[in-house]
Amino acid sequence: MAVLAIAFSTIGAFALTSEPLPVLLTKVWIYIWFGFFAWLLFWNPSIRVSESEIVVDNIFRFTTLNWSSIKRIDTKYSLTLETDRGVVRAWAAPAPSRYAGFLANKSEAEHLPESSFIGKGLVRPGDLTSSDSGVAAYVIRSHWEQLRDKNQLGDEPVVVSRWSATRIAVFLLLSAAAVFGFIS
Repeated sequence: MAVLAIAFSTIGAFALTSEPLPVLLTKVWIYIWFGFFAWLLFWNPSIRVSESEIVVDNIFRFTTLNWSSIKRIDTKYSLTLETDRGVVRAWAAPAPSRYAGFLANKSEAEHLPESSFIGKGLVRPGDLTSSDSGVAAYVIRSHWEQLRDKNQLGDEPVVVSRWSATRIAVFLLLSAAAVFGFIS
């Protein structure tokens, strides 16, 4: 979706080059805003997993947490990491639609970590490794369970969350320019 939106923005901005310069300079911001917004929503969000921490990079917010801070991993609506200091939801790992469960086969749940199961061999569609949330949850649960089983989760829980001032500023500036270009 991001690639299509950015391509559409590029084509729109290129089409404006045939307009007089004042029109180009006021209207091009609408296309730039649209491309940036698509990148912000669909391309940029990520989850980075390392030996010492997990970094959840959402649209305007970064959250870094160590393995000891995780109390529960859920995939009901998206990958959700529950900690003592609150809930961290990952925009980059949404759960699939409810119909994904109908299309799944038993082999998708055979090698899942123990904490993936919610009942007698039952898993949520969001835990299946054919979904974004399922793949992320599988990687995080596997490592978290290994550390838990080896009693290596004794570190002090650390959850650091910060806003991305740069992304917010760029978004607000482009939004203002796009609104100005739209009304002028």
